[in-house]
Amino acid sequence: MKKNEVTIKCKMEADAVADMLSDMVNSFREGKVVIQKGSSFVTLKPVGQIELELEATEKKGKQKIEIQLSWKEEILLEQKEDEFRISGEEPCLEEEIPCEEQTGKDDLLYRKW
Repeated sequence: MKKNEVTIKCKMEADAVADMLSDMVNSFREGKVVIQKGSSFVTLKPVGQIELELEATEKKGKQKIEIQLSWKEEILLEQKEDEFRISGEEPCLEEEIPCEEQTGKDDLLYRKW
C-alpha cells in the first residue's frame, strides 16, 4: 500500500492554532479528516478504538504538547452478487415498494434488498 503523507511545520498565533484544532475536532467528529498542503493531501477516517499518546513538557521556559492518535482502518465488506441470504421474510426487490414489518404499529417500511 502506498504511503500518503503531509507534513506541516510552521509558526502560528495561538488563536490561529485554536481555530485549526477546532477544525480538526469538527472533522474528527464527522468521521473524516482531510489534511492538505498544496496539491498533497491525506484523508483519514477515524473509527473504532483509537490509541492516544499525550505528552506535556516544560523546560527552561519552553512548553510543548505532543498528541498522537492512531487507529486501524476499518475495511467495509460489500455484499457481492454471489453472496446469498436466508431469512423468514420475503424481500422487497424495488426501493419504492412498501413492505410491512411487525413493529407494533401499522407503519410501512421501505427497504432495499
